Amino acid sequence: MIDPLAHMLATLFLALFFWAGGLHKLRDFERFVSQLGKYGVVRPNLLAPAAGLIVAVEAAIGLALLAPLLLPRLRILGMGGFGAGAALLSMYLLLMAYSLARGNREIDCGCSFQKQRSLISTWHLCRNGALVLICLAGVLPVTARELQTIDWLHLPLMVLVASMLYVLVDTLLANRSYLTSNS
Repeated sequence: MIDPLAHMLATLFLALFFWAGGLHKLRDFERFVSQLGKYGVVRPNLLAPAAGLIVAVEAAIGLALLAPLLLPRLRILGMGGFGAGAALLSMYLLLMAYSLARGNREIDCGCSFQKQRSLISTWHLCRNGALVLICLAGVLPVTARELQTIDWLHLPLMVLVASMLYVLVDTLLANRSYLTSNS
């Protein structure tokens, strides 16, 4: 079982994460198409449609996660959002692992919210694994505890801290080669 505050935190953080990811990819769509092509798993003539589908799926996951907050009867849609998020992140994890196993370490993961390159590494696999676990925690049954005023006051700060932690990890991964070469 999961506490309702932890569930709400996971819901809001992941909705923000998927929307920000989709928006980032949409803003620099040509770059994203190019990054996707470097993985070598999509035929060149299907790269743009595949990239568009990924952006649409990320946006849909974000919406599905938030739907139950607006209409509690749509809880099943939120569960689907957590499941789809876990599946998509697992697919990204497997794609990176496949590329690393082939020795292809010079691929920009395409997941950095910044304009800088973030070459894939086992650390990306760990980060995606943690995100998958957060998604899976979202499908756990929620305890019957009602959220209190203090919970609602802490929730925006918790989402901010979780988001800042993600950006910190993202920045460290993007600067990994620089950090290790100067030590």
